[in-house]
Amino acid sequence: MNDSTRPNPPSAWTLLRPYLLDVIMPFVAYLAVSAFGAAAVWALTAAGLAAAISAGINTVRQRGLDSAGCLVLLEIAVSILVIVFVRDPRLMLARPSFYTGAAAVYLAYSAIFSIPVSYPGSRVMAAAGGPARIAAYERAWAESREFRATHRWVTLGIGVALAVDSVLRVVIVFHAPIERSAWLSNVPHVAAVALAIVTSALAGRRFGRIVDSFL
Repeated sequence: MNDSTRPNPPSAWTLLRPYLLDVIMPFVAYLAVSAFGAAAVWALTAAGLAAAISAGINTVRQRGLDSAGCLVLLEIAVSILVIVFVRDPRLMLARPSFYTGAAAVYLAYSAIFSIPVSYPGSRVMAAAGGPARIAAYERAWAESREFRATHRWVTLGIGVALAVDSVLRVVIVFHAPIERSAWLSNVPHVAAVALAIVTSALAGRRFGRIVDSFL
């Protein structure tokens, strides 16, 4: 694999953009329409549509569908259905729980019954180290039980965190005043994302050590 065909690792903006759109935009939109006296559902609809469009553009730019791309398509489909058929502000606020829950199920399934989602995701990062490192990465998957087990536990752990986030968001949205739930419902998601980042960073050190042993 030469430099022209080597995949580039995702930028920080690419990773953060979906969370900014889905976490911050609905709250900002709610505050904006409240100031002008408009219906909250229209702000939440606009915010959801913007997040779905951004996810779709990002998938097209990647020129292909991997497991993450399939999750993006699922998010877009659910977002469109909710936007078209739902006019309840609370259900609009709970919208992210639908695809967060679906992502949790998908991650758990891949961890237990298939190739964990973390494996192709980390492979892109390994590819940045050149052909020798990507070959070592693939050998580690084939020959190291610790390597495979770590991928499965990381993927399963993130899936569990997203499942908890999905449930807590619904509980908050339907039990707290709407003006409070507009921001409070995002707290579990931010915590889940932070936990996923820390877990991935810690696992990345172990992955690196194992891959180095196969160089």
